[in-house]
Amino acid sequence: MGRSFSIIDTMKNYIIVNATALESGGGLSILQQFIENVPSDDRKWLIFVSPEVSVQSPQFNVFIEPIHGVKSLPKRLYWDTFGLKKWLKRHEIDPVASVSLQNTGFNVGKKVPSFIYYHQSLPFYPYRWNPFKKNERTFWFYKNIYPIFVKLFLRKDTYVFVQLEYIKQEFSKYFKHPLKKIGIFLPSVKLSYCKNEKLDEMIDNDTIKLFYPASANFYKNHRVIIDALKFAKDNVSVIFTIDHDEQYSDDRRIKYIGSQSFETICNLYKSCDALVFPSYIETFGLPLLEAAVCGLPIIAADLPYAREVLSGYEGATFVPFDDPKAWHEAIKKIEKRKRYKPIDIESRPGWYELFQTIVWK
Repeated sequence: MGRSFSIIDTMKNYIIVNATALESGGGLSILQQFIENVPSDDRKWLIFVSPEVSVQSPQFNVFIEPIHGVKSLPKRLYWDTFGLKKWLKRHEIDPVASVSLQNTGFNVGKKVPSFIYYHQSLPFYPYRWNPFKKNERTFWFYKNIYPIFVKLFLRKDTYVFVQLEYIKQEFSKYFKHPLKKIGIFLPSVKLSYCKNEKLDEMIDNDTIKLFYPASANFYKNHRVIIDALKFAKDNVSVIFTIDHDEQYSDDRRIKYIGSQSFETICNLYKSCDALVFPSYIETFGLPLLEAAVCGLPIIAADLPYAREVLSGYEGATFVPFDDPKAWHEAIKKIEKRKRYKPIDIESRPGWYELFQTIVWK
């Protein structure tokens, strides 16, 4: 992995990266991709992470430092406001730039170029959640309270990285941040590295196989697919990446396989007949891009994030996220083993352009 900070040379100028809150899901994927793409040059990168994650970097200029005891919100706030600054002072580190991978900025003790990778879309959605309902409390917090922490260290000259034009516009409007200080950069898609696996236990080769890789959160909207199946014939089956104890239906056409490795997900893209993606709250929706790179037919919620991710892809069909009959009609048109020309993402800015923005600011 990247060198621990205890093994450090005498060079004290570092680009400081804060990622202590990124332990799972899309956030952890951002951290891993960031580390994988750090330029190998004479710039030094000091990356603070959670001790709960295992991240690696073979590069000599990347130092990874696990920080214990900052998981709770009050302790994270203290770390971002005072703790990180004190850590740098104690180790005689002179920061030359700050990069937050977790939506909120932080204090390094001096004014340096600052960057924030923003990937939390809940404040921009019109839905209202009740803080007194257990399953809505987290969403209420991210919509109503979390923006306060975003604003805390957001300067007018802070450069913000987002993944979609839709999020760029909403961020600028909500936080009154200059559009010229917000850039759009695509996450990595690495399906070419996946090894072929036998999926006999998961795949029913006699049916039209639908695949939906998503967590069990209610906004992922599995219910509309289940309701659509009520209109379908027995020649359609669907795979959900949620556990049996989270299942929404005992319909035998639905297979619950739980969380899977990235390699297995890749092979399911290659083996199934279509991706369904009815989620109505997303910052990006990476499975959409991954499936489109494979040329897989996609049925997606007719919402701005999906339209933008799949722009120019001929294999995409968009339907209202809350209309089971519309989903059924779209599913009926899926052909077994049909594939489309893979989506072209080469012209979209990605990690290379993001790092160029950091080092040249």
